[in-house]
Amino acid sequence: MPETVGFETPMSGREAGFAIVGDGDAVQTIVPESDIPRYEGIAFSTTGDRIAIATSEGNAVLLYRRDAKGRFEDAPCARFENPGARLDYPHDAAFARLGDRELMAVANRSGTVCIWDKRADDADFPRDPAFEIGGPEADLDYSDGVAFVPPRNDRLAVCNLFGRSITFFRLASHAPLAFRLTPEFTLKHESLCQPDGLAFSPCGRWLATANHGDNSVSIYQRRNRLLSGNRLRYGPKPVAVLRDPSLLFPHSVAFVPRTNSLVVTNAGANYINVYAKRPGRFRHEWASEPVARHIVGDEDVFREINASNKMEGGPKGVAVHGDRLAICSPEFGVKIYPLVDRAA
Repeated sequence: MPETVGFETPMSGREAGFAIVGDGDAVQTIVPESDIPRYEGIAFSTTGDRIAIATSEGNAVLLYRRDAKGRFEDAPCARFENPGARLDYPHDAAFARLGDRELMAVANRSGTVCIWDKRADDADFPRDPAFEIGGPEADLDYSDGVAFVPPRNDRLAVCNLFGRSITFFRLASHAPLAFRLTPEFTLKHESLCQPDGLAFSPCGRWLATANHGDNSVSIYQRRNRLLSGNRLRYGPKPVAVLRDPSLLFPHSVAFVPRTNSLVVTNAGANYINVYAKRPGRFRHEWASEPVARHIVGDEDVFREINASNKMEGGPKGVAVHGDRLAICSPEFGVKIYPLVDRAA
């Protein structure tokens, strides 16, 4: 039987809602096309029938399609790359539903975000993005992560690794698609230390950041609209900061929809960590220690890479959709794990 690595482990003894089916035929691996691309970021489309891979050194975004049997095809069904797509070290991707359209955003480390717009009756995204956020007024600095802000998806949040901040851009127009180039809000706090990835809970109440600079994860709460003058605001003080010693150069984060448990990848370790949200009526806490830890790559390959650079060798991007968890890395490409939802 496939090994199930879940929350009922000796690590904590707590039940947090789901488990990862860890090996065998249940796990799908998509091997990188070459050694060049560096799979850094990953995202599921809103329907879960596509995954997007941001390949940093390949300067391309790859789309893989799910087949009739529920597995993703081994070769990409679409490729977005220079010069038409204006990509420059793409590091992360995100999808969102906006009315009858689907948006795909890609964060470029160079300080721009490209956004594609697909109508519901279109088979695939067009070659060129519909809009681009960038320039001096956008104030993006080493923009490694991107996510739409749920549940309305009319804002876009971007990590600034060197700027130690999260920048929020507001939708300006549905047709033609346009976002305001000047940030609506910038989250800054001492707990943000070179944020490399970010994620929102499905309800949009929680924002988590993977802090590459001090091996931590910060979690912020969306402020009450009445108290913030009906403006979008998070924090600035986090409701939780995870400083688990097993976090080694955290790269990306993802919330589990039903439980708001948090999955964290470690670029400097060969595993992912999962932290459970503890129930509470007045306090919002996440377990300070992982309730699950799951090895995702070949240990020998990891050690060879990590020996020359302690910030590399481990998993990079992570995404959750329904009963699937997807992780990517320059070393193994993509791994897609089934999730067993014990709360269902």
